[in-house]
Amino acid sequence: MPKSQIKRISQTQIAKELEISQALVSMALNGRKKGISEKAYKTIWEFALENGYSPRGMNLDTAKENTSVATAGYILRSPLKLANKSNFFSHIHQGLYDTLNDNEVKTIFLGSEDDIAKSDKDTPLTLPDSVKGIAIMGEVHPDFLQTIRKLNRPIVYISARESGKCHSVLSNESESAELLVDHLCELGHTNFAWLGGNRGMGRQEDRLNGISMALESRNLKLKTPFKINQIDADRKEGFEVAKQLIEQSKPEDLPTAWICLNGLMARGAINFLFQNGYKVGSDVSVAAFDMTNVCTEEDPTITCAGANPEDMGSEAARILLSTIKEKSKALSDFILPTSIRVGESTGPHLAPAMPVPERPVRS
Repeated sequence: MPKSQIKRISQTQIAKELEISQALVSMALNGRKKGISEKAYKTIWEFALENGYSPRGMNLDTAKENTSVATAGYILRSPLKLANKSNFFSHIHQGLYDTLNDNEVKTIFLGSEDDIAKSDKDTPLTLPDSVKGIAIMGEVHPDFLQTIRKLNRPIVYISARESGKCHSVLSNESESAELLVDHLCELGHTNFAWLGGNRGMGRQEDRLNGISMALESRNLKLKTPFKINQIDADRKEGFEVAKQLIEQSKPEDLPTAWICLNGLMARGAINFLFQNGYKVGSDVSVAAFDMTNVCTEEDPTITCAGANPEDMGSEAARILLSTIKEKSKALSDFILPTSIRVGESTGPHLAPAMPVPERPVRS
């Protein structure tokens, strides 16, 4: 891959992270082995390459010759960057890294979808032989996927599917939807709202369809005014959708069960509810498709359902390892089972208080 496509980490940052002198880092990355232990030399190069280092004046093939370790590359979907990698994909990366590392295969960041797509179209996309496989985190444009397929490496699509074109690892979204709806219905809720994001992406559609089907099986329906999809899916979007739901609803019509695309949107919605005097888990119950620490690291904890994202990363790594070893051309879609984790953000539906009939005043 052209060096302009690789996220550059500086030698100063490498030295700081490894707690060694910048002079030592500079010597190693300039190919000088004299005066440096073999272990230190290898450690510097492995860390540099894992974090996207691309030395000036040296192509990636030459750089890779400085280590004898096989690597697997990973790519982030648009608009994510290495600096703003989502909470969800951070967990996936951890699972991917741990499993590959246990099998003596290192990871290297190949770039984001945006960065790679913006590179010169006249420059052929290439990878060194040491990169044995590629993991794509999140849904990318079909044309971009086709470009990556031309590299002739095993590809695992994580949290997205393109059957017949590459392997995929997904969470069972319909199962998660069933778990969330079942939990909220058991609490007495019948009026639901969908707080969606990442508009147009397959994962958003799968989750919304799962909610709709789970409600229909209980003779309930997700009403159109309470089905809102934003372009992005962060706290800001959750806050904005919550505001829209409150502003457009009469108090007696406001849905009492809100299901969010992810934990970040749920946090944003909860912030709006708190700021406007609503009791979360009492006036409104909020749940999310998620299984990351964003649901547990703040109060209230969020009721959530999904597959463990670190398990998804580990499964993607196992697929790559197996495919590399067996050189099989068969493609598989792996769907991981899900579970529900009940938090403080959901509670019983409270019926509105009935007016007390007036009684005649006794004289």
